[in-house]
Amino acid sequence: AASPALQAFEAQLRAAECASRQARAFSNPDLLFEAEDFGGDESLAITSQRTLSLSQSIEWFGKRSARIGAAERGRDVAARDLERLRRDLLAEVDRAFATLLGAQERLAIAEQNAETAREVTGAVQSLVEAGEASPVEAARAESDEALTSIDLGSAGRDLDLARRSLASLLGDVVPAFSAAAGSLAATVPLPDRDVALARLAELPDLTRWDAEIARQTALVTYARRHALPDLTLTVGTRSFAGIAGRKWVAGLALPIPLFTQFDGARGEAGARRQQAGFERSAEDLRVRTELLSAYSALSRALDEVHVLRDEVLPRAEKVYDALNEGYRRGKFRLLDLLETRRTLAQTRLRYVDALVRLNLANADLQRLMPDPANDNYGVDR
Repeated sequence: AASPALQAFEAQLRAAECASRQARAFSNPDLLFEAEDFGGDESLAITSQRTLSLSQSIEWFGKRSARIGAAERGRDVAARDLERLRRDLLAEVDRAFATLLGAQERLAIAEQNAETAREVTGAVQSLVEAGEASPVEAARAESDEALTSIDLGSAGRDLDLARRSLASLLGDVVPAFSAAAGSLAATVPLPDRDVALARLAELPDLTRWDAEIARQTALVTYARRHALPDLTLTVGTRSFAGIAGRKWVAGLALPIPLFTQFDGARGEAGARRQQAGFERSAEDLRVRTELLSAYSALSRALDEVHVLRDEVLPRAEKVYDALNEGYRRGKFRLLDLLETRRTLAQTRLRYVDALVRLNLANADLQRLMPDPANDNYGVDR
């Protein structure tokens, strides 16, 4: 509701609705007053006269209906543009929200890694003090702890950027929230690809071009009929100086299409209708490509999340727990423990990255999947 871009398109729609109403209006009549044969040479025995008349332009049949049709289609184009922008904005909010959730997860992992590194450093120092470990191992542990502190700072900055990015979409310069409440979806239904492709024609991205083609077609009709001259009808009354009574006057005016027959206007209208058709084809190709790309990305992300969650991550945690316990008992080297801890941290981060990619791909795919029977995307979410 606070998006300036959305508000701009809402104003554009109101303007198109006003233009549609205005297109239905008839032209106003002209009130004309004329005075003839007054003043000048008094030797001329000519009576001055005054004429008061109304002049009304009468459009050629079909012009008004074509103009109204073009204005109504323009209103339809504005409505589709607003719907398209709303879906774009909500998809962008979905992506920003998923990115923020991912940044929060990465920060939590970084904090856990930093805490683990401090525990390892403390344990190594205890072993060194007891003479069971070399001071070199303590230095290695301290270096690893310093690296986790750097990672923690980077994760905090990434989180702040993600918060600001989401806040900007809500119309806030400074975030009014401290955190995003929720969790990244670990699984989402994968729709049928052919069904999704078949529904693309219902997207506002394409229906706005259907409306634009209809608008240009109406403008072509209007340009053709605009070449026909409008008739101007004039009626009025005339009075004469010094003579009681009045006379009626009437006239017809018809422009002579001598210097222009609006060939350029008709040619321009036809070319713009062709342009709209080509742009509709280009938009159809674009959304099909984006849908297939999002579908493929979502499919890959689902597979990756499944493998990381069910196989890789449990094994990495099991290996780290075993090495950590073994190191405390002197069975493994510190280098092995640190390498295992890094592997576990990288695996957790990769799992979060996979979840973020899954949610981003799902947001992209849902943006391109309208459901006319129950399309709440952009309304009540």
